[in-house]
Amino acid sequence: RLNIETKLTPDNAGDTVDATTFVRVILDAVRDAKLTDRVTIQSFNWRTLMEVRRVAPDVPTSCLTIESNDTNTMTPAADGKSPWHGGLAQRDYASVPALVKAAGCSTWSMFWRNLTPALVKEAHAIGVKVLPWTVNNPADMQKLIDMGVDGIISDYPDRLRDAAAANHLSAR
Repeated sequence: RLNIETKLTPDNAGDTVDATTFVRVILDAVRDAKLTDRVTIQSFNWRTLMEVRRVAPDVPTSCLTIESNDTNTMTPAADGKSPWHGGLAQRDYASVPALVKAAGCSTWSMFWRNLTPALVKEAHAIGVKVLPWTVNNPADMQKLIDMGVDGIISDYPDRLRDAAAANHLSAR
């Protein structure tokens, strides 16, 4: 499987092509390589994900989020909407998983420290997969496995394979 991340920020309009063009180029390359059935498109900037859903609804998307002191894609602007969420406002939804579902994403991929067991349960209840990133410590991997996440993104696949094996899970 391939996880392709678009690197568009709300304030880089002059530095890159627009979301529609960006998505078209990605999807053309994926289709030309005959990899459509092996790809997920992920982004912090959900405009690209909404465009993927519009033009290629068969391609899964993953909404990325982070809430930290340095970076917070959840912080709303003056209009109440985060510039990262393609025009959606969290205030209009019961939770982040509900916001992710409204954006059309089948997966929510968050900074792992922002995840709680209650959020995992809620995401699963509405059919959203949970895939935290970037988890490199085996003890943290274990906590997330215990929460019931659907997968883990790590810089250390060997550590993740060991954690999966210790829990009788298959590592892919």
